[in-house]
Order: sequence, then structure tokens, then C-alpha cells
Amino acid sequence: MYGLIGKNLSHSFSKEIHESFGNKEYELISTKNIGEIIDSKNLLGFNVTIPYKTEIMKFINKFDPIALKTNSVNTVVLKENEYYGYNTDYYGFLELIKFYQVDIEGKNILILGNGSVSNTIVLALNELNAKSIVRLCRNKKYPEDDLYQNLNKYHYYDIIINTTPVGMHPNNTDELLIELDCFTKLSLVIDLIYNPLRTKLLLEAEKRNIKVINGLYMLVMQAKKAHELFFNCDLPINLANKIFKKLLKKMYNFVFIGMPLSGKSKYAKFFSDNLTKKLYDTDQEIEDILGCTIFDYFQSHSEEEFRMFEIEIIKMLYKNHNSIISTGGGAIKKYINIDLLKQNGIIIFLNKNPEEIAEKNIQGRPLIKSKEDVLRIAQERLPIYEKACDISIAITRDTVYHINEIKEKIDEYLNSQWS
Repeated sequence: MYGLIGKNLSHSFSKEIHESFGNKEYELISTKNIGEIIDSKNLLGFNVTIPYKTEIMKFINKFDPIALKTNSVNTVVLKENEYYGYNTDYYGFLELIKFYQVDIEGKNILILGNGSVSNTIVLALNELNAKSIVRLCRNKKYPEDDLYQNLNKYHYYDIIINTTPVGMHPNNTDELLIELDCFTKLSLVIDLIYNPLRTKLLLEAEKRNIKVINGLYMLVMQAKKAHELFFNCDLPINLANKIFKKLLKKMYNFVFIGMPLSGKSKYAKFFSDNLTKKLYDTDQEIEDILGCTIFDYFQSHSEEEFRMFEIEIIKMLYKNHNSIISTGGGAIKKYINIDLLKQNGIIIFLNKNPEEIAEKNIQGRPLIKSKEDVLRIAQERLPIYEKACDISIAITRDTVYHINEIKEKIDEYLNSQWS
């Protein structure tokens, strides 16, 4: 048997990745005592994650050179009844840099954290001829370390790499370790976290038009190298890339926003049925909890009360993966909803002409009593929809046409993430 050993593995995609490589005996193994796993010799090979990448080294005495240099092991293989430790994160990070065509040479790079993973990243960056490397941390351990409160000394740095678990599932809303406003030359933020797909740090970078990369590709590539060590084989890079792209598309939620009666529920149901993604409708979720219609709720409650309730519903959904989420028309009025939904979601704006919506016979909508209400709401919300979305679809033709258009734009969006 093979597996991943860690303390909290609810966030992990490793089982699915290794199964995609052909290892059907790979399991997730949570433990508070990694020594027991070693003593049992029940595993032919395993990966190691937080918080055991350094601790594991106390229990084995055979290491590859990279593991020794970084004081970090994330892959262990049983050979002749003895465990050997490897650092395949190093390979995974180098492949990430190559895949995204990141130019490291001559760059000033700021690393968040000084744990075992940061050692791996420092070694790789030195090999790629980074100009300077500084690790920001709470407690200094190495010569290149500095404290978070000294951030302003590095405002001219080019690249930030987060190696800490801050913002990782299930603690998606952790406070940021640093603010980005002081940087004057920042061109790229890499967060080695892959769940959520867009951490708060990456979202803050995106708001400033800074390129972002998450850690999913690194995860797939280090798993590729681990599989090769487990089974003494070579896997084609094209297979690994195919698995990565398929996994990324699967893990993303597709989130529909737009005016009432713009078609959100219709398109959401189609994509849920055809992509085997679970469907959630935030208005329906609210009604199920309230035990009454939203229209009836508004008879004795204010819009602000409803919006706060809506936030709580979205907090229940945003950590999901592989889902379709249809939102209420006014959900975007609270920008926290967009910040949350973007963590694992591609936001798709269905932009239907408000004049066409206004001509419909609208009933059961508490905020729409007349055509003028539709036009007033549209004037308020359309700029917010446009700002919030990752993809905008002008609804001007038949449903089949727009289904194909949405598919194409989703593929374009995903392709843009690695081009």
C-alpha cells in the first residue's frame, strides 16, 4: 500500500492524482505519531506533508542529496526493508517555474515563511540564479531571514512566494501575512497552497493586476516524481500535464452571476447535468433553511437582513470544489461574497439586456414591482457584475449558442492561467 501521511488531510488532492497515475493503492493516512507508521513497515512508499517533512527525518537514515540539503523529506520509499527519504517538492517547484515560464534569473524574491518547504524553494531559486532571496518570518533561523514587520525594506522586490499554510483550507479566511500596497515592482505572486485554488493572497494580487500562480502544478509534478520512485519507472510529462489540466477544471466551481431572469438557473442546471458537478442555488438554499419563499421573508425583513443571511449561505458553499453555483441577483452587492466565491470559483456573468428583462411578466420578486425597478437595479448592479466576473457572456442568442460560448470561454480562461 502507498499513501500520504499528515496531520490534517481534508484539503488533499493527492489520492486522486496518484490514482490518475495508475496507483490504485494510494490512501490518505492521518496520524499524530509518524513514528508508528515507520515502525510498522506496512507501506511500500508514501508522501509526507505538514507538519512532518522535517520530523520524518528522525526515523530514517537514508536520504537523497536534496533532502539532506533542504532538511526536508516529502517522499519515502521502502527498499530492502529500509526506508529512503527524498525531496520531490524540489523537482515539483522547478517544473512549476518551467511550466509557467517564470524568469527567476536576476530577480529579487521575497519568501513568506522559513519552514522546511522554504528551504526547498531557496535551493531551487539559487540554482535558477535569483539575484537576492529574503525570507520573512516571525522568528529568524537563517541568515537570509527577516521579520514581517520589516516588509517595507523590500518594496522593490519582483516576486513573492508563500510557503506557509496561512490561508489553506479549512482556514481560507486567515489574515494576510503581508499587505501588497507597498510594492512598486511586484510582477508575480506564487502561493504554494492549492486548496483553495485562489487564496486571499492571490486574490489581492489579482486586484492589483499582478500575475498569480497557485501550487497545484507543483503538487502534480512532485507526485509524478514520487510515483516514479515508488515504481522505478518514468512517466511522460504530457500525461502529468493532462492530469493537471483535467484536475484544475474539475476542482473549479462555475459560479453564475447576473440580473434576475438572466438565465442563471437554466445555465447552471445544464452545466451541472453535463459536467457531473453538484448544483447549488443560493436562493433555493436560503428558502430551504427559512422554510418559506424569499418573497415572504421580505414581507417582515429588510433587504440588509436578507443580504447578511445570504453571506452566511455563501460561507457554507464557497469551500466546495467541483460545483455549479447559481447566485441571487443581488449577491454581488456584498463584495465579501465575490471574494469568497472566487477562491474556488470562476465567476461567469450572464449579461442579458435589462430592457428585455423589464418586458417580462415578473412576479414573486420582492425588489421588482415594475419595469422601472428592473432598469434602476440594472444601473446599480451592471458595473459590479462586470468588475466581479472572470468571464462575461452577452446573452443575445439562443441557449445552445451560449452554452458553447461559455464552454469556450471557460477553456480560454483556464488556458490563460498557464500561458
